[in-house]
Amino acid sequence: MNRGGEGRVPPDATVVRKAVRSARLQVRPDGTLRVVAPPSFDVGGFLKRNAAWIEGRREELDRLAAEGRGREDLLLLHGRFYRLIPGARFAVDEASGDVVCPSVPALRRNLARMLKDEVSSRLKAYPDLAGREPRRIAVKLQKTKWGSCSTLGNLNINLRVAALPEPLREYIVIHEAAHLRELNHSKRFWLLVGDHFPDHRAAEAELRRYWVILERNRVWGSIGEAG
Repeated sequence: MNRGGEGRVPPDATVVRKAVRSARLQVRPDGTLRVVAPPSFDVGGFLKRNAAWIEGRREELDRLAAEGRGREDLLLLHGRFYRLIPGARFAVDEASGDVVCPSVPALRRNLARMLKDEVSSRLKAYPDLAGREPRRIAVKLQKTKWGSCSTLGNLNINLRVAALPEPLREYIVIHEAAHLRELNHSKRFWLLVGDHFPDHRAAEAELRRYWVILERNRVWGSIGEAG
């Protein structure tokens, strides 16, 4: 909700008024702004004072999103951009670079099925990692995480993982499987992850890059809306 000083607040900024002590500013992956501020706070002046930081952050996000620039209307799947073609049945044609599907909801269902099967298969390759099998594996679109593990041993995998190249999909499975044994991000957790995926720091950096690309991808945006 936008209130107070609206004339000086750019149209790409969302202002949330709350009883907070100080204002918080976020440059979202698509480059738009989100400000949480007290009711009478001068948001326009706050943004003006932070203009240089905002510009720097936007430039950084643009660098991260470079691979997806001009490909926002293509489907990113397994690290590759595909054309989405209407057709009676779901199919991925790697030779032509086409994904055939009758509708966006059908695309979402098929991608979820593919990813769940893949995660289940990958977990079987690491019997020594988790120490136990997950009670349940669910694929859903999550707003801020690639995956999560509950205290009950349920694994939730973000449908967006299907967009990632094979090494990153493997890393996500290893990361979440390790949480079946270590629920936090303790030193023991990272040692466990490192034993199975030594280059996990580089993987985390790549995941941040792909997150920005996906936030700007219109096909994945429509998949989210189809839920």
